[in-house]
Amino acid sequence: MKTIAALSSLLLLGATSVSAAPVVERQTQAPTEMDITAFSANTLPHGTAAFISFNIAIPNTSLSTTCSYTDHSSVSILPNVSLRPCDDPAVEWQFNQDPSLPGTSGQYRVVVTYAYDGAKKVAGFHEWPATDFPLEDFGSTTATFYRGEPDFVISNLS
Repeated sequence: MKTIAALSSLLLLGATSVSAAPVVERQTQAPTEMDITAFSANTLPHGTAAFISFNIAIPNTSLSTTCSYTDHSSVSILPNVSLRPCDDPAVEWQFNQDPSLPGTSGQYRVVVTYAYDGAKKVAGFHEWPATDFPLEDFGSTTATFYRGEPDFVISNLS
């Protein structure tokens, strides 16, 4: 009986010293921007494929990942891409062209979400005019190529 009482005291003492240690919490502050680099998008001239890719980093975190899409069915127009994970599944993205008004072409938009601190998420977007995605003539075919700046910041996070 004395042995059990001594072991119980030691276990209780050990539990007390562990629970008295400070708890280190993860950063719970939402990021304020996402840095996008090497954005690229195009369809394949004389073929059936589309490619969209970019790198993303979240300042003040260790997050840096690549987001990409490839298909083998698009002809000359970039497809709308539904929400999908990047290489790091904490980041998801989608890409689309807005419907156009008569006589105009709709803007293109990439939306990016980032899950931080468990279930908390922020999202932001970047828009381009359709002129940054010209349909280029290759004789017997056409293809779309992104011709805008490859690096930009998404700062409209909410």
